[in-house]
Amino acid sequence: MVMDLEHLNKSQIVLLTMLVSFVTSIATGIVTVSLIEEAPTDVTRVVQRVVERTVEQVAPAEQQATVITRERTVIIKEADLIAAAIAENKPRIVSIIDAGSGSFVSLGVFIDDKGTLATDAWALDEEGSYGIDVGAEELIPATITYSGGARGVALLQTESDSGVEPIKPSEVALQLGQTLVAFVGGGSITQGIATELGESGYIGTSISGAKVAPGAPLINVDGKVVGISTGASRAVGSGSFAPIRAAYAAANPVEGEEASKEEEGTTATTTKGSTQ
Repeated sequence: MVMDLEHLNKSQIVLLTMLVSFVTSIATGIVTVSLIEEAPTDVTRVVQRVVERTVEQVAPAEQQATVITRERTVIIKEADLIAAAIAENKPRIVSIIDAGSGSFVSLGVFIDDKGTLATDAWALDEEGSYGIDVGAEELIPATITYSGGARGVALLQTESDSGVEPIKPSEVALQLGQTLVAFVGGGSITQGIATELGESGYIGTSISGAKVAPGAPLINVDGKVVGISTGASRAVGSGSFAPIRAAYAAANPVEGEEASKEEEGTTATTTKGSTQ
């Protein structure tokens, strides 16, 4: 029996419309899943989807509240995360100035709220006098409390409150290929990826070492500091950075020793896994 669409009643038209919509939604879902599976890895790596839920309460005349939940998909690109990370950390980076000549020495970051500043030991002279430029009219005096170590990190202690917020170190282990950003001085940045997390104890990146200022911090897309440029790290590789944990280890020897052991275990596991 052949059905004549022109002679369908209202109920049949509604049922036919629902059937067509159902088939169309299934076909759309199949096509979407197929496209996602065939998408390049670079696309899936830099795009993250976040589902937001909006809850509304509708009160009819009978005062019986009905809760309606609506979902909305928001696409967050890696470029947006990087821009937010830069904006968050830029005010936390200070310049170290030679108090005698007034010349720039290196960049630095405060690692706690006690005025402890981490920078590149190779850029400092243990007999020198230094001040911290935080954008005020006068420099904040600082003295060297630690210099050297296996990672070439130096610590300075300020004599007064700088008003600069300390950095937030990353508590998550780095992964090869992860996007990283380094500050090069003068408000500029340079970007690359993690290329080596091996036995050297340093963070190897694709960032050009010629663009990086001494003491420049290295951050991830979450805005957390993972490393700092030192002379010792640059001697290993032009784009290498010392882990920021080295600065905390120097400031807190007991806690730092335990953290270093955990970090070495994590690094060894990561290296072993990346070579398989």
